[in-house]
Amino acid sequence: MKFILAAADPLSHVLPHKLHEDHLFKVNVGSKDTDIPALFIKDGVYEFFITNHLAMSLFAAVMVLLTFGYVAARVRPSGPGLDAYKTKGRLAQLFETMCTFIRDEVVRPNLGPLTDKYIYYIWTVFFFVLFANVLGLIPIGYILQSLTGNTHLSHWGGTATGNLSLNVMLALCSFIAILFIGIRETGLKTFLAHFNPLGWDDPKMLVIGIPLYVLEWMGLLIKCTVLAMRLFGTMMAGHLVIAAFVGLVFLARESSHSLAYGVEVMVIIGGIMLTLLELFICFLQAFIFTFLTVLFISMVAHEHEHEHEHEHDALGDEGQMDVDKLIDPSRITPMPSPS
Repeated sequence: MKFILAAADPLSHVLPHKLHEDHLFKVNVGSKDTDIPALFIKDGVYEFFITNHLAMSLFAAVMVLLTFGYVAARVRPSGPGLDAYKTKGRLAQLFETMCTFIRDEVVRPNLGPLTDKYIYYIWTVFFFVLFANVLGLIPIGYILQSLTGNTHLSHWGGTATGNLSLNVMLALCSFIAILFIGIRETGLKTFLAHFNPLGWDDPKMLVIGIPLYVLEWMGLLIKCTVLAMRLFGTMMAGHLVIAAFVGLVFLARESSHSLAYGVEVMVIIGGIMLTLLELFICFLQAFIFTFLTVLFISMVAHEHEHEHEHEHDALGDEGQMDVDKLIDPSRITPMPSPS
């Protein structure tokens, strides 16, 4: 049934679908000629519905909380001896390994001593995006339809990160985190000076400094926007490719039933390979979103530390030169060689 619907309309299973008939509330957003069905805007009125993507966003958040509540209980030391500090269970060990990898290989090389301070936000971003991606591969609606026979349940489920609105909110959270951490760690004055390295003291440099300041802020906004667009495009494209690929079976059946069987075998094999590839992309996109968020944070959170490091290196070089001047090589007595 999923393949039939996907082949008939490849866009049907990637667009948001309302899960109830009556809207919860409505808001006037434009003239009566404004119609945007994808956003539930009709005759200039926006009607709010709980969609499958909104429900899957909540479901992914609940699954993250439940999963790590279980993992925390299995990681927490209990009992006597060294065995008390051993993580119990393969699932808990798997998530502990993933948390350690994100902390030690992604966050710590970029944030350094700030890692333990902000690691909880980074973990939350990574696992929420990962759970939303992976849950989108499970045909929840079609499983419910097969069990109950209710065709209205076919649109339940879906990939929450295939919805641009969720990805925009995730990117907005990263933007706010960049501002908050940057200002908190460097101070407001230093944070704003980061966007204009030429400074504001020389009036002659303002001709370059002001446009540069605007461009730097635009660059930060564009970076966060790209976070949302990359995740949205990749996750939606994966489902569209599989749907279009499955549609080859029905095109072949219309031309020749005997040809359809051969095409079906190839589509099944190709579909399995594409699904495995999409599973890999689910992990990859969660990693990329998290890595770029950490990278953007580090660009504004360590500005003052880099300056201190350069000052320390300069003082260290001068100090070493002073020590070399005090040492007279002629006064150094060589150590006698052992007989």
